[in-house]
Amino acid sequence: MSIVTRTFEAPRTYCPSASALGRMVRAWTDDRLRGEALYLVAMAGLTVVLLMAHYLGWALLTSTLSASQTWEPLFWQTQVGSVLVLAGAGLVGFRPAVRVTCQPNAVTLQQGDKTRALSPPDIQDVRLISAQRYHRHYRRYAATQVFASAVPEQVLCVRTNDAPVIVALPESEAQAALLDHVDALAAPTSETVARP
Repeated sequence: MSIVTRTFEAPRTYCPSASALGRMVRAWTDDRLRGEALYLVAMAGLTVVLLMAHYLGWALLTSTLSASQTWEPLFWQTQVGSVLVLAGAGLVGFRPAVRVTCQPNAVTLQQGDKTRALSPPDIQDVRLISAQRYHRHYRRYAATQVFASAVPEQVLCVRTNDAPVIVALPESEAQAALLDHVDALAAPTSETVARP
């Protein structure tokens, strides 16, 4: 008897908050929501500091730069280089791909170094919700575990014993197949709970 395993994948996507600066801030805070907020503050603050340094450098060094033909190109190369370093460290990042493996008695979710296994006793409810509901409600809770590289119009919300789990797959057929599989896993648990 062969055990059928089905796998769904969502490819990695561009995300500035997954840049080196964003990852560093999230590791420092150890909180997904606080990390995103501090990343935005850090990126805005570093941009303002860089702009002020550029203007101040030009104001203080104008006479020195105009007196030397070799210093002015070096000054402008440094300016451009500092912008490129900030853009590379703060804006170039990708969310890891999402991999969902469906076994007969469990579902394993993996994104980067984050993994979650869902088994029948863990699952309380499963349904598709709109991306708007996800962003307005579920995304705001620190306990919510998110497995999404990009967020389509609808995402799968699995309510578990400890926290909601959000899974986003780009293809609606894959979302529907995963919904059916998780619903089938949850069915025996809900039937036993319904009986006195």
